[in-house]
Amino acid sequence: MKRLALLVVSVVAVLLSSTGSALGTDRAPDVQPRVALPEGTHRVGDRVLVALDGWPAGVVQIEVCGNEGRRGALDCATERATDGQVRATGSARVPVLLAAPPVACPCLLRVRTPTGATTATVALPLAGVSTPAAVTTGPAVLTLAGLHAVDESGVGGWFGLPGEMTVRLTLHNPGSVDVIEPPVTVLAGRPGRVHTMVAAPPVGTVPAGQSRDYVIRVPLSVTTMGRYEVHGLIEPAAGPLPFVVATTRHPWGLLAVPVALPALLLAGAGRRVRRR
Repeated sequence: MKRLALLVVSVVAVLLSSTGSALGTDRAPDVQPRVALPEGTHRVGDRVLVALDGWPAGVVQIEVCGNEGRRGALDCATERATDGQVRATGSARVPVLLAAPPVACPCLLRVRTPTGATTATVALPLAGVSTPAAVTTGPAVLTLAGLHAVDESGVGGWFGLPGEMTVRLTLHNPGSVDVIEPPVTVLAGRPGRVHTMVAAPPVGTVPAGQSRDYVIRVPLSVTTMGRYEVHGLIEPAAGPLPFVVATTRHPWGLLAVPVALPALLLAGAGRRVRRR
């Protein structure tokens, strides 16, 4: 009996702690991310120290882009990007080897989190670039026409059992050319700790002037309580399209245990007395 009571108290404490987190008590204030480079003109192959401030803790990707990065990944040397680690203070100093971009300058240095939810750029005067200019025909464009998240754990979710969160996404192509297989990255987790990779459905082809619907299924474990976020990044040629959606999960059914347990114990004791 004592062990059961202690277990109930522990569960209630966890729920209350989770609820406080969902209300935003553990979230850092928003700060504009900054990127800085040493002054002067640099050359392809130089190694420079990039200063980052005001970034969320975790991994960032740093890459050289030509054409001012107008077309997103098509203009950037993504395959030769540098990964850096930002500390909890929001700052980092990352040595970066300047790669040749796939298209001619004007160039810039682009820094982003894995899903692109946080992105910043800085102008990069770069010499030694011999790549051709970017093609200026109509770029492939995508816009976000619909985004909605639902916790579909059902009754089991009321008691903290594993379940599933469904993200319904609608993409629209307002351009004059088809969008074909843009890269997609999806991560999930608690606010400030969105690090878990999620399988994303292939975008396929979104014809010009048309829309397509997609469903992303995100597993929810027994430890998922409070606010839970999904960060995504879709990269058509015209530029990255980030999105963020969230839901909250509160297994309130567990809070009924301290109320129902004494009643059940008293009912059982009453039945035993009557039998005697």
